Amino acid sequence: MQKPDGISNNSQGRSLYVGIGVVFALLLVGYLVYRIAPIILVLLLTLLFSIILSGPVGYLHRRGLGRGWATLIVLGGTGLVLYLTGLAIAPVVERQAMELADQFPALLEEVQKLLAGLQGSIGVDLGVQLQPARLFERVQGFLSGDLFAVAANIGGSLANGLSLAFVALIATVYLVLNPQPLVGGVVAFFPAGWRPRVREILNKMYEAVQRWFLGQLTSMTLIGVLSAVALSIIGIPFAVLIGLISGLISFVPFVGPVISVIPPVILGLVSTEPFDAVWVLLAYGAIQLLESNIIQPVVMSRAVSLHPAMIVFSLLIMGTLFGFVGLLLAVPLVAALHVLVLELWIKRMDETGIDPDPPPKEEVAVVKADSRQRARRVLRAARDLLRRS
Repeated sequence: MQKPDGISNNSQGRSLYVGIGVVFALLLVGYLVYRIAPIILVLLLTLLFSIILSGPVGYLHRRGLGRGWATLIVLGGTGLVLYLTGLAIAPVVERQAMELADQFPALLEEVQKLLAGLQGSIGVDLGVQLQPARLFERVQGFLSGDLFAVAANIGGSLANGLSLAFVALIATVYLVLNPQPLVGGVVAFFPAGWRPRVREILNKMYEAVQRWFLGQLTSMTLIGVLSAVALSIIGIPFAVLIGLISGLISFVPFVGPVISVIPPVILGLVSTEPFDAVWVLLAYGAIQLLESNIIQPVVMSRAVSLHPAMIVFSLLIMGTLFGFVGLLLAVPLVAALHVLVLELWIKRMDETGIDPDPPPKEEVAVVKADSRQRARRVLRAARDLLRRS
């Protein structure tokens, strides 16, 4: 039985109005996000820090400690570890940073000579001119132009950043001390029959972010230590400083490892042994291979698997909205949203019917098996090497 034309036209009209309303609602939400970006940034940082700290706090709480004492122990232990690590490496890093600052003009001149030789060998003008004297003149002119305005801008930005960090820290402590009211408040927005499922999804998002942080922290430590050791063996100056920077910026996927290899390669090229740059590339390639074959399959084997394209676009969006801090928040946010989409939409779509042409599961199983086998081979080779030594 066909519907009257009037009813069909009314249905199409309502759909059009709904679509227009959704578009305007999305534009309004985007505008609000743009206007209150600092508040959203503090909220995201608070949630991330709370999830990270809630892991060890929850463990101690399940062992019989109160959440107050557990929070105090975790915060104190974290501060103590950071303090001892700083005592161990801070003198070396400070000394190497001072040496780098003193040698920076000479290094710029060496890089300029290297670029000039490269231009002469390939016959192409790269258009790169690194002149230390002119660079310092521009910096000095910029500072002397309006010193009060520069100081005011830097001081205002620093004060704003510190105030936001302080607010995020206080909110994190309160949230870790008593998370149940906030979680219960979120769950209470949903009908009673849905609440067990909502709690299950929130728990999966919480676990995904925690597993990501554990794997990322292990990866950063491994890359930083191995980079410093490898550069010291090769003979690259400022090895500890560069290793520390390599470990820190590896927090940003794909972009961080590429940036971290540039300074040691340049130092290797301008050194007395230019072939050291080749050793640097080989060392960093071996470190990345070790990280991808051990950290990823073993440490993060149960974490959320994200497509590289999804990670790149998330970095682009979050970096545009929130700057450098947005780059730090991009991957955990996408990991949580991935779990949300998987649980709320994809699983429901899978229940609606059967895919007539599904992708072969054998290929996925073979890829996972190859990753595990590569990890076992690397661990077996390392164990054999230790036995021989």
